[in-house]
Amino acid sequence: MQRKLREYRERAALEIIEAKLSDVRTGGSLQPGTEPEWVTGAIGRSRSIHTAPADRLPDDVPPEQLDAWLDGLPAGNAIRGRLYVRSHLGILPWLECEVPEHGWTARLRDAIEEPWMFLSGTLDSLVIVSEAEYCYEAHVSRDDGPRGVRGPAGGGS
Repeated sequence: MQRKLREYRERAALEIIEAKLSDVRTGGSLQPGTEPEWVTGAIGRSRSIHTAPADRLPDDVPPEQLDAWLDGLPAGNAIRGRLYVRSHLGILPWLECEVPEHGWTARLRDAIEEPWMFLSGTLDSLVIVSEAEYCYEAHVSRDDGPRGVRGPAGGGS
């Protein structure tokens, strides 16, 4: 009963997300359990206080400045065009989108709560943005090869 109720709630939440992202949503997705192994490790590392972010932005900036910063993060880290955004829903955790380089992240922020996660369409680059104390932090990770979990961009594990 609990599982059915959770699925019902998640399906309702997914409908809202898809409506808010309808102009960039392709209908594709990564099914639960199909994300690359290195992504799970990168998400865990981004939550660690011992992992330095790749970039920061004060959390008191105007929304337009936050959106401009968010727009630049995926594109600046080789994530362009077709990508996956994390929905935080167990039934469909990664939603495929075809995005312009600028002007779409305000809708993303309205549709999905942070942390915002952007996975490249080729499944080899990940940007995670979360709110920390007094700032937003961006963590960037890449899969450097076929062996699974890799360290943050520019360094090893």
